[in-house]
Amino acid sequence: MSISIQRRYGAALAALMATAAIPAFAFAQANDVQVEEVVVTAQRRSESLQKVPVAVSVVSGEQLEARQTFSTEQLVEQVPSLTFRKGTTNVNSSLNIRGIGTTSFSSGSEPAVSTVIDGVVFARSGQAFFDLFDVERIEVLRGPQGTLFGKNASAGVVSIITRKPSATPKSFVEASYFDGNEYRLRAGYSGPINDTTRFGVTGVYGHYDGNAKNVFNGNTVNGYERFGVRGKLEWEATENLTVNLIADWTNAVDNASADVIGYATPGDPIIGQEAPLVVGPTNRDINNDLDPVTKDSSWGYSGQVDYKLGDYTFTSITAWRGWGNTEYRDGDYTAVQGRRVGTSSSRDTGVLDFNQFTQEVRLASPIGGVVDYVVGAYYYKTDQDNYFNRFNVGCTATTLAGGACAPGSSTYAVTSNGTANFTTSLQNSAIFGQANLHFNDKLTGIVGLRQSRDEISFDFARVSAFPTATAGVRPNFAATGSTTTRGTSGRIGLQYAFTDAISGYVNYARGYKGPAINVFFNMQSFDTIPLEAETSDAYEIGLKTALFDRRLILNLAAFDTKYSGFQTTNFDTVAGTIVSRLVNAGEVSTKGVEADFTARPTANLTLSGGGSYTDAKIEKFFCPVGSPASCSAVNGQPLGAPKGKWSIAADYRLETPSLPFDINLNTSFVHQDAGRPNANNPVIGPPLEGYGLWDASVALVDRDDRYRVTFVVKNITDEFYTTARITSTYIRQQVPRDSERYYGVTIRANFGG
Repeated sequence: MSISIQRRYGAALAALMATAAIPAFAFAQANDVQVEEVVVTAQRRSESLQKVPVAVSVVSGEQLEARQTFSTEQLVEQVPSLTFRKGTTNVNSSLNIRGIGTTSFSSGSEPAVSTVIDGVVFARSGQAFFDLFDVERIEVLRGPQGTLFGKNASAGVVSIITRKPSATPKSFVEASYFDGNEYRLRAGYSGPINDTTRFGVTGVYGHYDGNAKNVFNGNTVNGYERFGVRGKLEWEATENLTVNLIADWTNAVDNASADVIGYATPGDPIIGQEAPLVVGPTNRDINNDLDPVTKDSSWGYSGQVDYKLGDYTFTSITAWRGWGNTEYRDGDYTAVQGRRVGTSSSRDTGVLDFNQFTQEVRLASPIGGVVDYVVGAYYYKTDQDNYFNRFNVGCTATTLAGGACAPGSSTYAVTSNGTANFTTSLQNSAIFGQANLHFNDKLTGIVGLRQSRDEISFDFARVSAFPTATAGVRPNFAATGSTTTRGTSGRIGLQYAFTDAISGYVNYARGYKGPAINVFFNMQSFDTIPLEAETSDAYEIGLKTALFDRRLILNLAAFDTKYSGFQTTNFDTVAGTIVSRLVNAGEVSTKGVEADFTARPTANLTLSGGGSYTDAKIEKFFCPVGSPASCSAVNGQPLGAPKGKWSIAADYRLETPSLPFDINLNTSFVHQDAGRPNANNPVIGPPLEGYGLWDASVALVDRDDRYRVTFVVKNITDEFYTTARITSTYIRQQVPRDSERYYGVTIRANFGG
């Protein structure tokens, strides 16, 4: 770590310590100050966070608003062990927990980290990578959660719970503006229709010009334009029957996944064409003859029915979801335009049309007896249609001075052109149950089991203009196939209450992630062979404490997990062009420790934070067909996750009786260690550098919380960082919005309530 970075970290920590130290002497006084109890649904029923024998991090909607957290990508700053890998589009972006996640272009695979919104499991993570809005809280369950959440929760769950409609009329309007012409508008209303029915609706709009330039045409990139709306209806039909209906729709058009060239091998022939671009580790600009564009549209509606059968509760959740994704990409990431012999200009167009249906039923027993339990059944079906075209043009002979040729001439021709159409269908059905056996007032046993059946089928056809592989396009190929398997997830553990305020637990979980088929543009015959299921054996021990009369909540966890048949992306080349292939990479392990805390030294001060140490590495790597001999060199190398990550935040309300408002002060700091650019190719290119982000805000708040004006500064020390890299003779990297210092202001008005 350089001296300058140490000074930045030192300044940030000094500011946080100063904020906390002034009132800290009161920690042993005033018994009426406590951390509010957090209720979660991590085990498919409402219960106190401190009683759940699972490592769970909870971020409230108020915390998201105080720290101006608008996206899933920014959420990782508040949760230990959670990281985000940004891809060229939402389709191949991923969340990782404890170093484990699935990054894949294949339509025949599922994520290892499950995303759940209001009880509905999203079969594809990319469906949920939209702005966070109307959020009550976010629960991040760390480690395999397959017993209650299904096979695409083999690494963990991110569960987003949105706000329920209000029993009294409430509304709000909020507007934000940030550097770079970024602005957001939000508005919502919630209230009763009659004595038994309530409804709510929330809308959000966001626009950002971008933080990078395409030097080829002078356009600004890495921006977005997004719109979303969610409506909810809650009907208490009878004393025992409650029905909740939810509908949502989001639309986004962005160029926020521009791959910039951060490093280059001197004399590289491709980089040699990038004369206007200053290549370097802190570059955020591109030089493409086509601006990247991604269009996303997601919609869904769901119905949840809760019916009380005496002391039992029956729950049914039915949901339909759709997702459309279209991307236009400069496939060679340069402005070469095929104007020189031996070079080509590549254009990629991809269209995805995805639909899913899910049905879940559960029966929850009452709590308080010798045994309580949750049992249920689950079914989902997904259908995905894909179209992908890669079009390359370039020079075929040297005819003009300087070796150049012109479009339209006889020497300027299509060097490759391929189009693939493919459909993929997945079906999953399961029965599951989990029971708590209360041996006495202190000791509880936990046992759970899930039996799953998975079926995958596909139909693929690629048409190429050339009989051999050329510039990232393989020749004609067509195939159909299917596979059906069964799998088992399970959990067994013990929980012990040492006191009313301190409890500990130990768990063993058997994780299962179903089979996959590598259905993608450059599919070959050996890709039709189904990938085996990914399994894991996870051990976890934890301690949950509520100390000093609930003025300090401190939770600790240690874990050790081994994965077999790990499904991940392996980078390969086709005629000199990098392509990705989903493979059963082999065996990986992840182990480490985690901690998170919330403290209230005084009524006006709240401290929160957490940290994790994760040692995730490849134990054995099984080289896929066609890999070079150097592939085996990755054995024992770490996965892409950082080893260390920690954060701390302070919220302080400064009461000002002489003014018509109070002042809320918020400051936070998060540090993340360096990580590898890719799990399967760690020997090429430098690692992702570690970084630290220091944010702060000052809010002027009406005492009745009717009006609020918040002034924000993000990344105070102007720390540059990247979230993902793809390596070759040059290195492409993703540069997020928060990788530079910027300022903003948010104005909010609340009405009613």
